[in-house]
Amino acid sequence: MYSIEFIESAKREFLKLSKENQKRVASVLERIRVRPYEFALRLSGSRAYRIRVGKLRVILDIKDSNRTIVILKIGERKNVYSP
Repeated sequence: MYSIEFIESAKREFLKLSKENQKRVASVLERIRVRPYEFALRLSGSRAYRIRVGKLRVILDIKDSNRTIVILKIGERKNVYSP
């Protein structure tokens, strides 16, 4: 099973979400811990992956060497892909 880590900016983005959206994101993250490649789609031209949670997107990196999922960014679709 993979562990989940947040980078500092992603942690702040998570805490800014409504309590309902926090619960939805947390349940999806808990589900992907077992088999992340079944749920995550690779972003083209990047090492990062994305997971869809309704209108929200979670951008993450999967590190197989130490079985860790690193959450890079959380936000609405219209905002999360722009640099």
